[in-house]
Amino acid sequence: MKKFLMSIVAVLLLSESANSSYNNPTYEEEMYLLGRVAGQGLGCKSQKYHQFELLARALVVGKAANDDVQSAGMFEFNNGKATAFIELEDSNFADCSDILPSFENQPIFKSVLYSDGRIKLFDGTIITPRRAYDASKLYVKDREAFIKADAAYKKYLAEAQKNAQNAEKVPLIDARYDAYAKQFSR
Repeated sequence: MKKFLMSIVAVLLLSESANSSYNNPTYEEEMYLLGRVAGQGLGCKSQKYHQFELLARALVVGKAANDDVQSAGMFEFNNGKATAFIELEDSNFADCSDILPSFENQPIFKSVLYSDGRIKLFDGTIITPRRAYDASKLYVKDREAFIKADAAYKKYLAEAQKNAQNAEKVPLIDARYDAYAKQFSR
């Protein structure tokens, strides 16, 4: 729960008014925290994950000063998302009962994404990207993504287990065994 509360701060950091009270994190730090929140929503299979991802990616693009900064921000966003997901996986998704309601009730879901890539945040702040783009192509939602991913994982896991059972047994021979074999073969 503590990790999620730290990550929720990322959403607060998105607001320009909140930025002044949080020591003005860098763009990359902000994107990393935003990614952590995304990773928790993904790991807990939030029904609002796709909407969050759409808004988050628009923020990554909209807040970047140039293409290099945007690339670094996207790296940090994905790094944060992967890190949070792996932490949840390591805990066997134990915190999801606490994370899921908090994730799905974030103020970011009151934001509006316009077709040209502008985003109006929940606090009224409007972020305009450097270049207009078709926001509808930023992220394509697959309603069956969780089911497909889980099915693929289970399929490959079953194949790996089957292959392990049917694999040729290779005898293990300790290279030092011959030196001691005579002592024990009486």
